[in-house]
Amino acid sequence: MSTSPPWSRWLATITAERPDRAEAVRRAATRLQRSSQNAEDGTPTPGAEAVVTALTDPEADDDAVTHALTVFAWERVATGDDLTCTMDDLDELWTAVERTAPTPVSRSRARHCLVDAWAEAIAAERGSPGVDPLSGLHTAGYLYGRVHELDRVSGDSATPLVLLVVRWDAAAGPWQRIARIMQVASALRARVRPEATLSQVGTTMAVALVPDDARARLERLALTKAVGHDELSTAQVQVDVFAVPDTRSRLPDLVTQLHETANVDQVAGSPASRHTGAGPLD
Repeated sequence: MSTSPPWSRWLATITAERPDRAEAVRRAATRLQRSSQNAEDGTPTPGAEAVVTALTDPEADDDAVTHALTVFAWERVATGDDLTCTMDDLDELWTAVERTAPTPVSRSRARHCLVDAWAEAIAAERGSPGVDPLSGLHTAGYLYGRVHELDRVSGDSATPLVLLVVRWDAAAGPWQRIARIMQVASALRARVRPEATLSQVGTTMAVALVPDDARARLERLALTKAVGHDELSTAQVQVDVFAVPDTRSRLPDLVTQLHETANVDQVAGSPASRHTGAGPLD
């Protein structure tokens, strides 16, 4: 069976460190590889390879492993695999690795990440993804899964994506808070392309995931005009465009940071900083 370089390097390194466990590690990795194989050339799929890469990267952290497991789970759901078998594959790999070297996250944490991502993927496949009950927009969890799915179907290179981010001041009372959330949701549905993924984040932010193109800038202008009337005209609404980081595991951090800094002036990033997720694009 052919293996791509990351797998070969990993097996060579980890088995050299613990020769007594070499066969167990090799067997676990091979099982994961076979169960997540590209039909065309027999190499591991991006999800399976992402898990091994995250486990073997000396600088990998919880976010990197969570990202890899999310991609892996969405892949396995898409191919119709069973969750029990997928968990067994993960357990066997974790058992082998734990006996030879430290893992970036515990087995329990890995299992929880896999199950959470699996549930999001199943919900999306069934047409009933996580939805915020107040705004009717998707949840942030679904947004993260949607990014992985778009990458999966885009092929070798990640699709350039941006977030249209709408942030506003917190309202004084619950009824005003509800009104602002619903008005922003309505503006997003009316002004952003139908295929966009719209998500509600807390009670003072909503986002639209769209391709990085000229239309996204026009949609930002349309949103800015739409939220400048009625109740929202007094809410200090701010509409920005932020690049989705090429390192997708950084997206949750970016969304959290944007939510925590709602309506704080941001310095526009230069064209050279495209896809860093460090600041608005314009």
